[in-house]
Amino acid sequence: MNDIKMVASEGEPREEDFKVLSEGLLAHHAKNGHPRKSEKYSIFLKSTNGKVLGGVIVTFLWNGMEVNSLWVDDSISRQGWGRKLMTAVEEEAVKRGCTIAYINTFSYQAPGFYEKLGYKLYGKLEDFPEGSAKNHFSKRLAK
Repeated sequence: MNDIKMVASEGEPREEDFKVLSEGLLAHHAKNGHPRKSEKYSIFLKSTNGKVLGGVIVTFLWNGMEVNSLWVDDSISRQGWGRKLMTAVEEEAVKRGCTIAYINTFSYQAPGFYEKLGYKLYGKLEDFPEGSAKNHFSKRLAK
């Protein structure tokens, strides 16, 4: 063990180092009965001239759907588009066999929005960023 050293770096890791780490984690998941296959899925709101006015990006993993990003432009906010986007990705998640959805959002963003959609707070990281909190929500999806 004396021939091992820690090597730190700034920025993105070397591609070959990341690949070894990723393959090791995937092998560990598979060895424990959970082969890992994740898929990205997105829906965008676009004007007739192609301008993006909002959208949602999710990742499907095992029986879960993680909401990575949800945004609606101020010019169309409060018109139900956020709810429509969330409903659409939740329906897609159910089609794919997902039974749970989860997201994190900061206290200055939209925790109340997710609560109105039936998401329940399961964790909170206070004072991150300073003066705010990072909230973790989940929701059971209908089968």
